[in-house]
Amino acid sequence: MARGGPLRTPVPSTSAALTGIGLRLPGGSGPDLRGPDRAWNALLAAESAIGRYPEERWRAMAERLHPEDRSDTPWPVAHLTLPEAGSLDATVLGMRATEGAHLSPTQTLVTQVVAEAIADAGLAPSTLAGPSTGVYLGNATPDEALTTFGRRSRPGLVDLASGGAGMLATPVSRWLDTRGPLVTFDTSCSASMAALDAAHRDLAQGRVDTAIVIGTNTCADPVVIRAFVEGGVLAEDGACLPYDVGARGYVRGEAVVAVVLRRYVRARADQDRVYALIDHTLMGADGRSAGTGMPSRPAQAELLTRVYDQAGLSPERVDYLIGHGTATRAGDRAELAALRQVFDRPERDRPLLVGSVKGLWGHAEAASALTGVVAAALSLHHGIVPPTTGHTEPNPDLGEGLTVATEAVEIPPKVVGVTGLGFSGAIGHTIMSRVPAAARGRRGGLTSASVGGALALPVSSPTESGVRAAAEVLAPAVAGPGRARAGRIGDHLVRRRDHHRVRAAVLSVPNTAGSAEAWEALAQGRSHPDLVGPTEGRSPWRQVWVFGGQGSAHPRMGLRLCREDPMFAEHLEAVLRELELPWRPGDTGELGLAFLQQATFAVQVALAHTLRDRYGLVPDAVVGHSMGEVAAAHVAGILPLDQAARLARARSTLLERIVHEGGLVAAQLDAHEAQELTDRYGLEIACRNSPRDVVLSGDRDSLDALVADLTERGVRNTRVSQAPPAHSRHVEGLQSLLAAELEGLRPEPGEVEMVSTVTGRPIVGTDLTADYWVRQLRAPVEFEQATISCASGATLAVEISPRPVLGPAMAHTRARHHLTLDITAAGDPEHEPLGPARVAAHAYTHHIPLTWPFTAACAPLEVEPAPWTPTVSDRWTDRIAHLEGVERHAVVLDQVHREVADLAAVEVTDHDLDTDLADLGVNSLHLLSLRATLLQALPQRPTALPDHQPTIRSIAKALEELLPPPATNTA
Repeated sequence: MARGGPLRTPVPSTSAALTGIGLRLPGGSGPDLRGPDRAWNALLAAESAIGRYPEERWRAMAERLHPEDRSDTPWPVAHLTLPEAGSLDATVLGMRATEGAHLSPTQTLVTQVVAEAIADAGLAPSTLAGPSTGVYLGNATPDEALTTFGRRSRPGLVDLASGGAGMLATPVSRWLDTRGPLVTFDTSCSASMAALDAAHRDLAQGRVDTAIVIGTNTCADPVVIRAFVEGGVLAEDGACLPYDVGARGYVRGEAVVAVVLRRYVRARADQDRVYALIDHTLMGADGRSAGTGMPSRPAQAELLTRVYDQAGLSPERVDYLIGHGTATRAGDRAELAALRQVFDRPERDRPLLVGSVKGLWGHAEAASALTGVVAAALSLHHGIVPPTTGHTEPNPDLGEGLTVATEAVEIPPKVVGVTGLGFSGAIGHTIMSRVPAAARGRRGGLTSASVGGALALPVSSPTESGVRAAAEVLAPAVAGPGRARAGRIGDHLVRRRDHHRVRAAVLSVPNTAGSAEAWEALAQGRSHPDLVGPTEGRSPWRQVWVFGGQGSAHPRMGLRLCREDPMFAEHLEAVLRELELPWRPGDTGELGLAFLQQATFAVQVALAHTLRDRYGLVPDAVVGHSMGEVAAAHVAGILPLDQAARLARARSTLLERIVHEGGLVAAQLDAHEAQELTDRYGLEIACRNSPRDVVLSGDRDSLDALVADLTERGVRNTRVSQAPPAHSRHVEGLQSLLAAELEGLRPEPGEVEMVSTVTGRPIVGTDLTADYWVRQLRAPVEFEQATISCASGATLAVEISPRPVLGPAMAHTRARHHLTLDITAAGDPEHEPLGPARVAAHAYTHHIPLTWPFTAACAPLEVEPAPWTPTVSDRWTDRIAHLEGVERHAVVLDQVHREVADLAAVEVTDHDLDTDLADLGVNSLHLLSLRATLLQALPQRPTALPDHQPTIRSIAKALEELLPPPATNTA
């Protein structure tokens, strides 16, 4: 550690925050490394990932070498598993499938790694659209250009987008819709340092708010490698030994690395996790060195002196420096001499720790500098200097002032330098520092009470497979043993992720692991009681709140909600005061009908107001079943609380007078059967709940006879507990009394549509006068018709009752009348706090706008990168191999239709087979992509279609002309 007083604490105004890391690095004998955690573990383990090309890959490469250069033994390399061209499932990113069909392997990796870096940063991709985001890429390999544009190749215009080095980051910009700088740098081995320097400069000058910096390197073309072999700079035995006395050359390495940089003030305001600060960057050149590609000690020393002078930082403040460290004798000698000149000072109380990542992952050339930046950021973040892989015996050129760690050093570095040196002569250095402790992202947040004792945790993706993949990696962070706190989880899932058309939500009790099984079920495509979705949609569903009637209560209703949800408890207390009801949740003893119905009304109103205040949910319509119409009228804004309470009290008190006269029986009967039984037993139909659900009302003896008859015939029936013989002639004596009690009732127009269960149709709020309620007491409940009226279009029905009872009836009506109707409930007798959370979950999955109770910004979750599933090519040519005539034509026509639909700007239907593609929004570049996609599927790989018109049908006919004849079935 340096002497000379404490490190400066103010963050320079030009500092950039490194908030996200994505990477593909060699994993040696294991899979490629993905994500910062895997990279950090590899740095600490210090086990070299250098090996040799896999046999199959080497055989294909060797064919491209001059015969004299071919070797039976694969050359050393730190390699990646490169994806197939066109294997990116672009739909997972919300792009068209054709956007991924023509990407090169490097473009595929760049897009995936950038997506992972953005996810690691906790940024919703949609927030990066526009001119305030820049994309900066460093690349120097000509591999894909040599393949695409090599001798005898026949590229098309579409191939320019995948074969040109300047196009590597274009898919990223197109995906994110960034309109800031989009720049590719090629300064050979310092290319990603040049990209970082440009990004840092644009951030410091306020030209962008967010910068995505990328470094790429592949080692796929053996002719390029042959030049390095001939030059004698590669270690033939595959041992890369940075700054070691035995250093004898480097080994090429493949890598794709991306980091997200943000303006520090913005990152801190958003509570981002900041791995490290990029305080200063500077690029220079070797100038007139001893020869092209030869390092210059004076130029390197000059650059280091300048960068620290410009940053206003003495070199002795640097705790750790990740050098270029290629393990070539000339390179290490020059670099160490420059480092000694600048950093070997008497002010230091210990040697400067110097390291390199090339013994671990090989020399990633254009990506090497950014790989070093990632290693430095992780060192600062974890407060540990990792060992340098491959270093065992110090090179004498280290002198007394420099040392290389051979094991982890747990002295938290505060300032780290990173050097990138290019064969081109372009050289650069970056100064990084540890983020102040006070500026690290908030880790906590909500208490269980502030969210009502339960959470709805949303997750979405453009595809269902994407939802499953997200659930797989989110589960440990949100429900595992090391899970984060509720507020941080909610903030991450709501603010730090986009919300796409395929949605799911997991119900969870804050700060417990109880939802782990639901997350696992989502990841595996199974159902679970605490899982809602996944469902796919594009526009919000209509939301109808349904308030249940008699039978909706249960003995402990409201008890857990009052204990665990202060918001609900406050709303409930306000209603109970207005009712002047002495009942409170948890009171023992049997309630009379009046108290029971009033308590049910109070719980219904409190649930509705809790949904409104916590989640911002407002129904498009309300409907009430019998006594539930009182709560519905209040929630619709038709009856103020005092008048609704007055109505509930008067109505229930009067009905209690006739409880002894009879009751209600619910039965599964159709209208004809119900009418026949009412005539037989002198009963009346009180409720028509669905095509197969009715409630019959009458005196006790008649109901007893009915129940005996139904039971004997095996017809499901249930006595409604504590019910009076409502909606029958038994209430006629109460109607005048109710009219007197309701004198002066003043309904208002209301703010929400109400569907009457007296008429089964929408009703004007001002019509809910005393006369309406008098009639409502006697009239049968037309709930089936009301359900039909409510479900105009795709509708989510939410039953607002302590105990949901109307779901089966609504489901039966849905089935009979072919309604697009989903059903949920705010009441959950088994776990009351889950009820409101479940409603929020259903609202989210049905694209209904809602607010979330996660109001405090928190640091993003630590989440492993989600898995990528390669797109599966549709081998439509295999499907037609044995087809001919009409059947073959139908398959070809369907395939062309699918491809056009993916490119078109409008929906393409079967009526568009002869529509000019220009009228469907298909432009000239789309046509080239369409042609390439269709022709690539043919075995002979033709380059053009026969003459055709720009329509689906004409293109299909032209394509058929190129197809081989049907295969002969020899079976």
